[in-house]
Amino acid sequence: MLEQLLALDLYHLALVFARMSGAFMALPGFASAYVPVRVRVFIALGVSMALLPLLIPTMPPIPATVGGIVRLIAIEITLGAFIGLIAQVLLASLHFAGAVIGLTSGLANAFVFDPISESQGALFTGFLNMMALVLIFVTGTHMLMLQAVAESYTLFPPGNPLPTGDLADYFSRTLAQTFTIGLRLSSPFIVFSLVFQTAMGVTARLMPQMNVFFVALPAQILLALGLMALVLPSIILWAMNHYENGLRNFIAGG
Repeated sequence: MLEQLLALDLYHLALVFARMSGAFMALPGFASAYVPVRVRVFIALGVSMALLPLLIPTMPPIPATVGGIVRLIAIEITLGAFIGLIAQVLLASLHFAGAVIGLTSGLANAFVFDPISESQGALFTGFLNMMALVLIFVTGTHMLMLQAVAESYTLFPPGNPLPTGDLADYFSRTLAQTFTIGLRLSSPFIVFSLVFQTAMGVTARLMPQMNVFFVALPAQILLALGLMALVLPSIILWAMNHYENGLRNFIAGG
């Protein structure tokens, strides 16, 4: 009896850990390269052990074959990775906005390390992503990420077939919404660029002897930095609201 109970608990723990480990491979902040893999594994294991007593009633029985167990674990890893990927996509609005802002401000060739994509990105992209990542952990939004993974068991009970069609549809709709939000976040700079470039074009026609490029680029950078100082709180607020609303879709009653 004891051996059967231990085997059952290990089986349940393996299923919970599979989804948690899949999520921690992609969740912003936790999946960063500067977080050691061993730390991620221990965090995922600790969260799995804490949630196990609550999730045992939703767990399916042990399959009769090894192939059935492998199939269940593969589905759980896929679901966890999907939630983490959605969290990454929700933050991509800032990445898109930062790229547009860098292009319209004349700083598109100024690169810094982007902690979200873990690659070199435009100056404003790295700045906005770093600020968002700090705010996620300072404001406790990282707990909302963990709650979304835990509540996903009500949407995707273990043992059910993988809803590939629903996942693909939700991913495409989230990506389209993120693109729209990113365009809205960068809209002040798009308008600024149109007005500024038009003004410089008129100035070049009125004063052909003036080196417009020599005068325009410093003025463009200075004005863009001033505009960023004005609209930065609104950009971050919109982006964080979009991020939280996207995560609450996985939470019952959210």
